[in-house]
Amino acid sequence: MKLMVFLIFLICSGLAMANPVPMVRGMNLTQWGEDYIYDAAPSGKPKTPAQLGVDKIKQLGATHVVLNPQARMTDPRGSDVVPEVPVAQRVQERARYKRLIDYIHSQGMTVGIRPIFFVVGPNGEFPYHETQPDGSVITWWHGNIQPKDVNRWFESFKQFHDIYLLIARLNNVAEYTIGAELYSMTVGIEDQWQEYPFGFPGKWLQLLRYTRSKLKPNTRIMYDINFTDDRASTNGELNALGGELERWRYRLVDLAAPTNPAEHEIWQDLVTFWNELDAIGIDIYRSLASKTDHIPLIYADLVSLLRVRAEEYAGQMDVTLAEISSVTEKEQVMIFKEVGFRSITKGFINPFDYEDGQGTYNEAHQAAAYEALYLSFWEPNFPWFRGASFWDVSVYPNRNRGIGDTGFSPAGKPMTMKVLKKIFSHQ
Repeated sequence: MKLMVFLIFLICSGLAMANPVPMVRGMNLTQWGEDYIYDAAPSGKPKTPAQLGVDKIKQLGATHVVLNPQARMTDPRGSDVVPEVPVAQRVQERARYKRLIDYIHSQGMTVGIRPIFFVVGPNGEFPYHETQPDGSVITWWHGNIQPKDVNRWFESFKQFHDIYLLIARLNNVAEYTIGAELYSMTVGIEDQWQEYPFGFPGKWLQLLRYTRSKLKPNTRIMYDINFTDDRASTNGELNALGGELERWRYRLVDLAAPTNPAEHEIWQDLVTFWNELDAIGIDIYRSLASKTDHIPLIYADLVSLLRVRAEEYAGQMDVTLAEISSVTEKEQVMIFKEVGFRSITKGFINPFDYEDGQGTYNEAHQAAAYEALYLSFWEPNFPWFRGASFWDVSVYPNRNRGIGDTGFSPAGKPMTMKVLKKIFSHQ
């Protein structure tokens, strides 16, 4: 009897390992202010802006929609994550999410929920630049926060998640994200926060297990790591480009199995956290060219230029994941959770810049950037690559205006839509 149970376990494990995560073909649907929010109208009534946004996503060929509820920290050294929706409106919020998720499901699409937060100044300044006594300036964001009371911060963060864990469970969402780009809190940034050089992986492991206990077994649980042009700095030395992902590699591989017992426990918690996640999200905003590059006028030549760096990034990710798996002994998979380019001239340079209405409209440059990513990440069929949720389609109609719109949205932009349809149809 025990042998039979063991064989069944092996068979089931083999099936799970063969295709643990389906190919994701998604778009982020983002809210805008207090008026353009997640909701759907009753059947027979005019569609809400959110429903119209879902329709635009479906027109691209996507089959997955990521919703991004928001919170804020008004002090980067504070210990409170404050949800944007007040407590008195939470019942209505649950009803709104249900209506919209039901609509998304009715269109044959799956849903992901990805709670995120922003750091703002005491007067609501965003981004928040703080001048230090020596005259230097710190730009605060969610990746470099330094809570004074770490235990309180994680408790507050968990309570923020509780709001959306309930919504996720009640509405059978396919994917849930427990954090995104929280560099200082996951693997640490000792050159900026020397008190906690290794982050708090044990706290994240607790949050992951708590999250799993709250969700249905079929919900994919992820943490999103940024992959940027920033260099990871360690003990005053600059390491490879790659932002938070490079720091994860450094912590897991270069500092593997430390002899100091306290550091070994932290390292083991990070390994276990990595292994227990269902997939790794990657927020990739990397330049595909330099400001000094000659930019070809012919589309095919432009794609070829941009593909050089895109393939470099794919190669770096392939090596990074192989190195990490050699230590963790898990062939982890990854999904792009944020990646996008504005439809402006040279929008593939510093693509992380906030949408500000500046720049000259250029759809070909946006489409070529997506094409370069497709050729570098999708076509090779890497075993670790499981698709993307692109940034973004907005609930706010003015951010989906199509031709002439200089924002991230691909909606109504024929060249970009054609490329995304090709991406989403990739088998």
